[in-house]
Amino acid sequence: MTTLILRRFCLIALAMIAAASVAVAQSEPAAKPKIHSLSKITTGQDQTITITGTGFGTHAPYTGDSDFIAFNDKTKGWQAGYTKFNDTVTLIVQSWANTKIVLGGFSGAWGTHNYTLSVGDKIQIQVWNAETLAGPADKSTKVSAAPTTIALRSSANPSAYGEQVTFTALVDSDAGVLPDGETVRFMDGTTILGTATLTDGAARFTTSTMESGSHSITAVYGGDSDFAPSTSTDGESAPLTQAVN
Repeated sequence: MTTLILRRFCLIALAMIAAASVAVAQSEPAAKPKIHSLSKITTGQDQTITITGTGFGTHAPYTGDSDFIAFNDKTKGWQAGYTKFNDTVTLIVQSWANTKIVLGGFSGAWGTHNYTLSVGDKIQIQVWNAETLAGPADKSTKVSAAPTTIALRSSANPSAYGEQVTFTALVDSDAGVLPDGETVRFMDGTTILGTATLTDGAARFTTSTMESGSHSITAVYGGDSDFAPSTSTDGESAPLTQAVN
């Protein structure tokens, strides 16, 4: 008899503990999301922005606005992506996982009414959990100049003494095509061979005055307010070795 009573008491106690645990869990607020890091934000409309952290929930990819994310340009006073702000610039959300959100840039009214990004703009990103609406988490950064790369080519290598050689510098950026008219310098070692201007991302310089021998040719782009400077030897790239016979 005593054993039966004890068993019933244990069952009742366990049930009470379980009920109390559920009540506590229901009364606790959902965990607030946290943003740990933001990838570099540049000036382009089409760019990849990666937000890493915890507690984002999950959501399907979309283009438009939602109640879960806001991209605020605090310098120019515009924002994108958050439904309650009634904005006209929207976000391209490529993926949304609990620990990482990947944006593919901007849509909607981007480019109108000064709705653009400039180097130095202060950016605030806010994220709510897409399943519980807990939040927001927020993190700030500044817009950086978009990186550029240069591919350098020669029209004739080796070339004969006195022969015309055209060097072509292809200047590229993930943020878009660089503006026409910007200057590229062509260098032979530390000597400036000449300059040329960009047209559709390419600058071409022609010369026939190089002496016989080996020449170390590089191209240099000086950058502007939106695009960072670069040379054709950035990273592990070697100078173009031009042989003149």
